[in-house]
Amino acid sequence: MREGVVPADPERAAALELVHRLRDVALRLELAIGEFARANGLHGTDVRALVRLLDAERAGVDATPSWLAQQLGMTSQATTAVIHRLEAAGHVERLRSRSDGRSARLQVSDTAVDLGWQFFGPLLDRLIATTEALDSGQQALVKTYLTAVAEALD
Repeated sequence: MREGVVPADPERAAALELVHRLRDVALRLELAIGEFARANGLHGTDVRALVRLLDAERAGVDATPSWLAQQLGMTSQATTAVIHRLEAAGHVERLRSRSDGRSARLQVSDTAVDLGWQFFGPLLDRLIATTEALDSGQQALVKTYLTAVAEALD
């Protein structure tokens, strides 16, 4: 095999195999996201915005339009267009900030959450079952690895 395809060093080849498996998972998830977007008349960026907003809510972060722009790597103007599309479709609501009543925070609507569960629920159930099959030590190892991978991507 060519060195650029399969490294000669067995340890590097094993590590690269994990990276390739991670890439495969990412691509499969991206395909599911694309299918959800098409089925619901959304852009892929709209779905990524919804995911980031849900992540913010889970983390207790007030998701402002500028925060969302940063998360998506987009200009404020482009992000405003995404927000307007999502608001018009009833997927996002603008609410007053919990910490500063003058600024707005964005929240995914209950109907959009329900729509996401209808589509992604069976997939999430399978992923949760796969995760629950691991013991706590294995889950901790996977979490550590995925956290390090995410940091390496920044």
